[in-house]
Amino acid sequence: MSVIYRASHVLTMTETDPVENGEVRVGNGRILEVGQGISGLHPDIPVRDLGRAALLPGFVNAHSHLEPTFRRNCADGLNLWQWLGWLGFRRDATPSPELLRASAGLGAAECLRSGITCLGECSFSGAASEAMASTGLRGVLYREVFGQSMGDDYRERISAAIDELLRGAEALPERISVGLSPHSVYTSGPDMLRFCAESCAKLGIPVAMHLAETRSESDYTVSGTGPLADMRRESFGYEPMVSGVRPLRVVERAGLLRPGTILAHCVHLTDDEIDAVASSGAGVAHCPRSNAYLGAGVARLGDMRRAGVPVGLGTDSAASCLTLDFFEEMRFALGLRRATAEDAGALLAKDVLKLATAGGADALGLGDCVGRLAPGMRADMIAVDMSAMLPGQDVHLAVISRTPADVTLRLIDGIEVEPDVEAAHTELRELMEYQGRE
Repeated sequence: MSVIYRASHVLTMTETDPVENGEVRVGNGRILEVGQGISGLHPDIPVRDLGRAALLPGFVNAHSHLEPTFRRNCADGLNLWQWLGWLGFRRDATPSPELLRASAGLGAAECLRSGITCLGECSFSGAASEAMASTGLRGVLYREVFGQSMGDDYRERISAAIDELLRGAEALPERISVGLSPHSVYTSGPDMLRFCAESCAKLGIPVAMHLAETRSESDYTVSGTGPLADMRRESFGYEPMVSGVRPLRVVERAGLLRPGTILAHCVHLTDDEIDAVASSGAGVAHCPRSNAYLGAGVARLGDMRRAGVPVGLGTDSAASCLTLDFFEEMRFALGLRRATAEDAGALLAKDVLKLATAGGADALGLGDCVGRLAPGMRADMIAVDMSAMLPGQDVHLAVISRTPADVTLRLIDGIEVEPDVEAAHTELRELMEYQGRE
């Protein structure tokens, strides 16, 4: 069955953007037509008139961690390496599976409330898979592995993790694909990364990694010094895995700098390294709030975009960015880019909306199915209430000035989905209170 959605503003994230008083025809989970006057050509197809609203692709959160949602607002003033030591889940101090499922459930509901319909989700326990499936979210579920903690038999243990991931994928809806996330160059050494690269290439599954998040990451890989090395030694008992080269080159030598890989953060890249990423086909997830709040720095977004790197926007976890509000993420990205460039034209509202939609889809390797409103794409769309928009306002700037409460429609595969954030929050709070009494 087809449905035509009508809105005062249709933002396609293509060269036709925007379409005023536009319509989008949807059928069998896909977008069939985009333009004006479509309902006149199909008088028998029902029309849903959204009125004064912006209809646009669902937001793509290119880098998320749903499971630590319960740890937000718990630690302030920590640099990344201190934060990692504080957050780090150890075998003798891992939250219960029930807590992780409830925490991921709240994170997924909050993402959906904010207009996010697709995630690049890094999950260390696998709990996020249930949250994504039950809320209706699309995305890539990357199973995180930490090679150094696996010891000398890391090959067997990584292979077992991949087997478990693929078995679990059989029970997931088609809209959720799976990948592997060897966490970083300071939790997995060169040999371990090379093994991950080879294993994923054979299976044709994508890869996500944290890379160049702080300057101390280079100290770690080049000489085994600095606060990251100290944190890994003092908090976890692991000696540095020194390679003598910067983090990007570690990943490149391991064979992971390639299409199908998304690199989160990339705050500290040189000119040559940005060019290497651009020519490799890998994508980047830009997480401005998380990077700023953890004192990591500011990614060279302008240089990456000019070089042709596929860049999307990511929240990271609520434990580092405080809220899973994608409107806030967009505004922060816009303001930060203009402030660091000392140029109000360095990034426009239309540009940041593209980062939040088409850019994220391209970075995750999903650009052929989501991120744009065009015939043949999956019908993942949101509507944002624009009734407060005054004459003369720029529609793109007006959209990013809104809040999650202004999202009035969420479609994934053409099916309307509605998050129950209050119920998810109550479940998590009651579970935490109960476990706190035990």
